[in-house]
Amino acid sequence: MSAAAGVSIRSLLKHQGKAMDMHLLAGEKGLDRTIERPRINKPSLAFAGFMDDLDDCHLQVIGRTELDYLATRPPDEQRRVVQALFDRRLAGVVIARGLTPPDIIIEAAEHTDTPLLSTSLESHLFISQMMVFLSRRLAPVSYQHGVYLDIFGLGVLLIGPSGIGKSEIGLELISRGHRLVADDMVEMVRQGADIIVGHSPAALRYHMEIRGLGVLNIRDMFGAAAITDTKRLRLVIDLVPWEQAKQRERLPLEDEHIDIQGVAMPKVHLPIRPGRSLAILVEVATRNQLMKLRGIDSNKHFMDALQQRIQSGGQPS
Repeated sequence: MSAAAGVSIRSLLKHQGKAMDMHLLAGEKGLDRTIERPRINKPSLAFAGFMDDLDDCHLQVIGRTELDYLATRPPDEQRRVVQALFDRRLAGVVIARGLTPPDIIIEAAEHTDTPLLSTSLESHLFISQMMVFLSRRLAPVSYQHGVYLDIFGLGVLLIGPSGIGKSEIGLELISRGHRLVADDMVEMVRQGADIIVGHSPAALRYHMEIRGLGVLNIRDMFGAAAITDTKRLRLVIDLVPWEQAKQRERLPLEDEHIDIQGVAMPKVHLPIRPGRSLAILVEVATRNQLMKLRGIDSNKHFMDALQQRIQSGGQPS
């Protein structure tokens, strides 16, 4: 697993400058400084002289409250705290509501090569929108070998040894009306405490490799309805050779999980052998997971009913 190295101020302006009405006021030489954390800071305490909790890897937002407070301080103290703030080599500073910052802030930004931006948005609105953007861009990322599909609205990842037939099963599922997210290499992004979202790397998007046929463009072959760019992961299906499946219990007493970026994802094992209708079995496994998400666990209900019959001497309850 890896985390994004950071989002540069240059990249921020490129991707969000128009949407958030941002433009550069000063500090152009520092545009390659990076934001490393999604949380946004407001340097209110810094203007009061408390710098200990100031984290330079966060984006700083200055609004009317901060500027009004700064204006109440004597000129010498204003210059001292502003210079001390910008000497921390901040990732970047944004002035909200289109306010005009005092000259001492512009001069400090130029002197320290700190990007100083302006936005017309109010502080709370800018912070909420920017945190959503940064949370996505800075989310931990890992890569998983497999085929990732949208089946009945659930993100389903097919994994297993190379050559076992993951792509062929995926192709059959696509022909049955399900959608491809990624083939061969799946980019997994953790976007919340228990949320993993899967994408396709840009170079592989919409394509599948089928042995004997080569690389197929699924969008061109089946249409736009056969692909989707992203889906939340809900189930992992491990395709295993039939010989290995003989060593496993036919009726597992507990659900299995696989750890992906610290999130326990439901996992089922699907034995592979000639003659099995694997696409249908994957559909059934997905439907079964849908039922579990709704609180209906057929296997558990059956085992509980069987245990009750045993305890009652075989008499129906």
